Amino acid sequence: MTRRTRVRIDMTPMVDVAFLLLIFFMSTTQFRPPETVAVDLPLSQSEIHVPETGTIILTMNQTGQVFISSETGRDIQELAPDNVLEAIVNWRSRNPGAVVVVKTDRDAPFGAMADLMDTLGHAKTLRFNLMTDLAKEPAAARHTAAAPVQERTDG
Repeated sequence: MTRRTRVRIDMTPMVDVAFLLLIFFMSTTQFRPPETVAVDLPLSQSEIHVPETGTIILTMNQTGQVFISSETGRDIQELAPDNVLEAIVNWRSRNPGAVVVVKTDRDAPFGAMADLMDTLGHAKTLRFNLMTDLAKEPAAARHTAAAPVQERTDG
């Protein structure tokens, strides 16, 4: 009777290849599509979260130019100043339950933002969310601001 020899397979190279593939895919994957219109959002203390889906995003850049898109950002359209109302009405008719989110650059002209708010009112979109960056105060500053101020008088 002939004895059978066992074959030993070294799994180290396969594990190395698996980790190299994992690192490659993790480093090349884009989790969020890049923004076509970059804006510096204003700061606020609000922590209300906007839904990830079912949104219409109105973006205003630093010069006051308005863009409209869905949450994916792939179908972004630049709007002419006289075409903003029509575009909002068309997008709202396609998705009546969508939440309107306004992303405005912190350096955008106030008059342009006021005009956009008036246009939203004319489009019967009276509820919208203004997207901001979260600004957190340091704990020491919060306690200092809340503490009453006492004056010292030397008699």
